[in-house]
Amino acid sequence: MGRKIAFCSLILILLAIAAGGVLYYQHFYLGSWEYYYSESGGIVANPYQGDYIQIYTKNPEKMYDIRREYPDCHVIMLSYNLDDEIGDFVIPESKLEDLTRSLMTAKELGFSCIFRAAYDFAGQPEDPEFSIILSHIDQIAERLNPYKSCIAGVQAGMIGAFGEWTQSAYMEKKDYRMQVLARWLDALDSEIPVAVRRQKFIREAMDWGLDTRRIGVYNDGLFSSDSDLGTYREEYDRQADLEWSGEHIKVSFNGGEMPYVSEFSTIENVVKEAGLLQLSYLNRDYNADVWKLWSEQEYEGLAGDVYIKKHLGIRPWVSQVSISKRFYRRKTINVEIRLNNSGFAAIDEGYHSYLILNYNGQMVRCEADISMFSKTNGMITGEISNPFFNEKPEEVSFGVQLCRGDAAETEPGYSFQLANQGIRYEQDCNWLIRYAE
Repeated sequence: MGRKIAFCSLILILLAIAAGGVLYYQHFYLGSWEYYYSESGGIVANPYQGDYIQIYTKNPEKMYDIRREYPDCHVIMLSYNLDDEIGDFVIPESKLEDLTRSLMTAKELGFSCIFRAAYDFAGQPEDPEFSIILSHIDQIAERLNPYKSCIAGVQAGMIGAFGEWTQSAYMEKKDYRMQVLARWLDALDSEIPVAVRRQKFIREAMDWGLDTRRIGVYNDGLFSSDSDLGTYREEYDRQADLEWSGEHIKVSFNGGEMPYVSEFSTIENVVKEAGLLQLSYLNRDYNADVWKLWSEQEYEGLAGDVYIKKHLGIRPWVSQVSISKRFYRRKTINVEIRLNNSGFAAIDEGYHSYLILNYNGQMVRCEADISMFSKTNGMITGEISNPFFNEKPEEVSFGVQLCRGDAAETEPGYSFQLANQGIRYEQDCNWLIRYAE
């Protein structure tokens, strides 16, 4: 008899196997129910990441065409051309309204926006007075901040040809570019990340005392040459800069475009470097030859282009949920969720998680603690006060919400869907457990 009791206390008893491969176990002696889940195989569309299409803010109506013609596109790059304002301290209201309309349209259609402003998008750069640049940053940030939940991030831009921090007198002294970066960080809402053109500039920002936890990289020479068209040079070569990136870049807002096919464009190398760079977005159109090359190669049983799209940004999924036994009858529900991530980017400290209880159609929601032990593994923990614990539990669902900053509070449609089999994603929530009498 003693051996039988000991055996039962150690073994998990299988109670049911739910549709979609979700396994449910009950711990007899630990007072919890355990649910086990597996990762799905498909691409999951989520905010702030994916292959993007570029438009100019003077033509926000183009987003309607993109939504109709490319329903799988979820990221837009908004280019803000300031060539006519190069001598003006004040951006005309009509020009600022172009930006506001673009952001409103993006939000309406569910796009995430990458933003870049520059005084030249034609390869013929001209420098404005430096004080004009700083003044324009303040005016632009004022329009961006109310739409922070639909902004993937801001590329620092403003200096040189195409805003790529080249071909400009302001690149001759470090303090100019650091002032531009510092102004963006100060003027933008703290939830909006900022990217610079090279890793070198993040190192300079560290020396300058700036908060580099919000700074990523936009590399518009990705996989195109040994130096990525000058991205890697001077004191760091390609491999050294990539390794430095893997250790020091703390934000998931990193991406760019691939101008040429080169020896670095092979799918094996791209996957390796994408993880170090935490890539979250790539130009859908530039370069078509690179995308074609990837489509003709294979990685882990998938066409290369599919594999890359599947893993851009973060790819969160849940492997296990431990929840109080008979949670629907508990006044306080304790929850532990094992969170996994198979994306190129890390789930950084800007992400928030929430536990949600739907009790007979009435919702309870509370913030949980999210801790990542590594790029690939972490934990969501918390407890829910259940005001309905003494009511008849006709139908109860439990779920989790993951979002950047306070997006869940302000903007529906900008939470993350988990890459899991067998769970529903509705009302911005990943519903993990359902109980019905």
